[in-house]
Amino acid sequence: MATKSEEIADKLSARIGVGRDYPPGSTLPGFDDLTEEFGVSRLTISRAVELLALRGLVRTVKKAGIIVLQPVARRTVREVVRRSTSGYVFPVAASAPGPWILHGRPQVGRLPMPEPVAELFGLDHGTEALRLRRVSSPPGEPPLQLADTWLHPAELDSLPELERWEPGLGGHLDVIEQKAGHGPLSWERRERTDLPTSEEAQLLQVSRQLPVWRQFTIGTSGRTSRPVEITAVVIPGARIEYATKLRRDASARWPVEPIEPAPVSFDVG
Repeated sequence: MATKSEEIADKLSARIGVGRDYPPGSTLPGFDDLTEEFGVSRLTISRAVELLALRGLVRTVKKAGIIVLQPVARRTVREVVRRSTSGYVFPVAASAPGPWILHGRPQVGRLPMPEPVAELFGLDHGTEALRLRRVSSPPGEPPLQLADTWLHPAELDSLPELERWEPGLGGHLDVIEQKAGHGPLSWERRERTDLPTSEEAQLLQVSRQLPVWRQFTIGTSGRTSRPVEITAVVIPGARIEYATKLRRDASARWPVEPIEPAPVSFDVG
């Protein structure tokens, strides 16, 4: 049986969308008005709004109110790195062919690394490194990904041009591979889901209650076999899905021996 908050969220959902009471970019009535309209407590309304945020329909912005978000189709992402005239294209960007747009200017500067990135480099939390930050999406869409690329501190002095980096032909990975002699780079990706920070939610224009994909792509040098760059990406959880082709291990190579009789336990080997 649905709770009162769920019932209110469903009623408001039906009024959200193009051609309805609350189109994308508009705002819902304030908490006090909704409390009066539905004859419930403010806590019940707060929970209903949280449910709308979890569905990716709204986000609450201080002083601006409860903003209705633009609906965007979920993209299917396949794990492949391809090459274009502007450099390497990684899976999320490859899911929407064609040029992407930047939301705001890229930011380049030396900053203390966050703990997950420092750990992946095998360095102390707070060690300073060069960060390249950009927020991007396919044209006509709200921000899809926040990408922070961190350069290993050992490379800072040898690649000073990256401190003046801007998107363009070749990209920063070409500089690392060719000028610094780390080619060919190989990549490993680690993923998890959690909630965005306040800054991430603001840059991606999503609610802080909406889970995000958090991905770390570790670029390993072909010369030293050590990580030289790590790109930390944050993507709204409702915007993508992953499709990965499974690979048969040698133990599962066809033909296989049929299992008889049916096992009563599960051995993962």
